[in-house]
Formats: sequence, structure tokens, C-alpha cells
Amino acid sequence: MRNFKLAICALAMSAVSTAAFAEGQGQVRFEGELINETCKLADDSKDILVTLPKLSTKTLDAEGKEAGSKGFDINVIDCPSSITKVAAHFEAIGSSGVNSATGNLKNAYTAADKAGNVEVRLYDADESHLKLGDTGQSFTVKSDGTSTLRYYGGYYATAATTAGKVEAKALFTLAYE
Repeated sequence: MRNFKLAICALAMSAVSTAAFAEGQGQVRFEGELINETCKLADDSKDILVTLPKLSTKTLDAEGKEAGSKGFDINVIDCPSSITKVAAHFEAIGSSGVNSATGNLKNAYTAADKAGNVEVRLYDADESHLKLGDTGQSFTVKSDGTSTLRYYGGYYATAATTAGKVEAKALFTLAYE
């Protein structure tokens, strides 16, 4: 009987110490799905250039100010009938293209006339902030197997901006529902 009580006490102590140890731990579970089907990018959507407007630094004179947004379309074609919704998933190119604090693209222009304290922010179809690493709003695929995905890009000030050139690039991959 004494051994039984000791065994129960040891088991209880083990549970308590495991719970205390586990308190600072957690787990991340990833789930996804890969499919064989895909839509194709139309030729005009394989390398998109969005020319943002030329603005005064006075427009972007403090952290958090946004201006100069401009829409761009990603056109997809030849979607199989099994795909009913399509979206763009945006990622940084390499490990240096994104500010992890804001989720925006860093100004990657490298010459001496680079603008300061400015990033390029992506916006979803409803014009809400779309962080790099996120998937944008999905769009319905038409019966002819096409769809047009509409997103936006614009300037975002991290502090009072300085005059100069801005350049940023993002990679996108088609994602399906």
C-alpha cells in the first residue's frame, strides 16, 4: 500500500512539474493543401510595373502618413473549372525586401538619390493594408476561366521623408480557394 501511495505521489509530482515546465512552451501547427490544377498568368501580368505618382515630401512629412496609392491588376487565364476563386499571395524577394515591423516593402533604390524614410505599402482590393506574407482578397473565376485581381501600392512614411527615388519589388504567387 505504501508503494502504491508513493507511486501516486510521484505521478502527481510529475504532472505538476510537467505543467510548470510546459507553461512557457507552445506549439505551432501548419496545415495547407497543394493542388495539381492552376490558372495561368496573362502575359501582361508576369512582370507588372506600377508607376507611383511624383509627390512632395510635405505630403509624407511624418511617420504613418500614406499617399500616392495606385491600383494594379493581375490578370489570370485558363483556370480549370475546379478553381472558383483566385488570389495573390505576396512575399518579399529574398530576405531583405520587407520591414517586419510594418509589413511594407523597403525602399530598395541603391543610388545616392534614394528617397529617405519611405516604404511601399500594399493594399488589398478594399484598400486595407496588405502585409507582405499575407494573401490578398480572392476574386471569382468567370465561366471563361479568367479573373482580374485588383490590388494597390502606395507610399508610407516611416518618418519625415526626404526627396529621392523609390523602388521596391514583391513576388506574388497565385493562391486558390
